[in-house]
Amino acid sequence: MAAAILEKSVGSIEIDGDVYEVAPPSIATLVLVSELVSKFPVVENVPRDKAVYSVLHNAKYFKPLGEVAAVLIIGAKGLMGGGSRWWERLLGVFGYKGCAARAAARKEALALAILENVRPTVLFDLVVRRLEDMEVGSFFAITTSLSEANMLKPTRVGEVVT
Repeated sequence: MAAAILEKSVGSIEIDGDVYEVAPPSIATLVLVSELVSKFPVVENVPRDKAVYSVLHNAKYFKPLGEVAAVLIIGAKGLMGGGSRWWERLLGVFGYKGCAARAAARKEALALAILENVRPTVLFDLVVRRLEDMEVGSFFAITTSLSEANMLKPTRVGEVVT
């Protein structure tokens, strides 16, 4: 937990000869991943003998899989133009957009490298491992408890009707 608070890398990964520092878990990263995943089509369970046809029919919609993996590796902080160097953060304060543009280009380059160089089983393992690192269970507990609290409708000061 201290590594996440201090924004320290939780490891590194090499893709196509480049080494990327893996960002610590954050809620902002989960939100970005959720935004990407929400655009995927719903693929119903298909019989095993029809899996190839389903993949061929739907693969075109899953190009953002590389982007999902890139976001999980780089993290939201690395993508929002906050920069990791003091001068990038300082320039970001003054509205300098170069940092955000470089971060977006880095994400796109990593997403393309993932799509072109990473086998599907490796991508699956990478995404699953990173989601486990993202403490999804804790995020789920927070969101469901807050959703339950939101269902309680106050009627008058001090009264709650369920």
